[in-house]
Amino acid sequence: MLPTDPGAIGKTPALLVIDPQYDFLDPDGAVYCLSSSVSDTKQVIRNINTLVETAREASLPIIWTKESHRPDHSDYGAEMFSVEQDHTIAETEGEEFIDELVIPDTGLPAAEYVVRKRRYNCFHNTDLMHLLSTFDIDTILIAGVTTNVCVHYTAQGAHERDFVFRVIEDCTAGTSQSLHDAALEMLDYLQPGGVQSLTSVTAALEDFPGNPVVEKIKRDGSIL
Repeated sequence: MLPTDPGAIGKTPALLVIDPQYDFLDPDGAVYCLSSSVSDTKQVIRNINTLVETAREASLPIIWTKESHRPDHSDYGAEMFSVEQDHTIAETEGEEFIDELVIPDTGLPAAEYVVRKRRYNCFHNTDLMHLLSTFDIDTILIAGVTTNVCVHYTAQGAHERDFVFRVIEDCTAGTSQSLHDAALEMLDYLQPGGVQSLTSVTAALEDFPGNPVVEKIKRDGSIL
């Protein structure tokens, strides 16, 4: 059930980090996201790391998404009409998560997952809903790129599926300043309070008691 007063993080939040990949976050990437609400893209990456580390300490489920397209473009669909050049092609560097992320060399910690997607909306033909259901999530904290495309359409998808969304403004970046700003404005219109600062979210997470399913996985290695 939706919380009537969700505040900065809702009642049972999950963190969704959208597409922190080379093609979006490296200056040489195919669709470099150079525009944000902070000093530069490197600061956005540092902010994402701060958010992830806080979410880990608070025992939230963390879901990382990775946009991926087959080399022959057979899954590209209407994206062929996009203004963006080819990006996140499978088994290229552009598809990989950027090195600066706080992901251990041994892989993701317990209760963290990668969801691969072919479209902008992270809900479209993925198992994201299964994961959110497992952890009884009512609120999705959203970070990543691009603000004006995958972040925007995923937040809208969350809204349509009756989730609270909270886009962390200083943990996102877009393809231009005007589009980044417009996307945030539209999302805060769609759900007033839907755009939050990193400071407000991390402060709220410090008081979060932890998701019991996450804590069971960390303790026992399984939800069973």
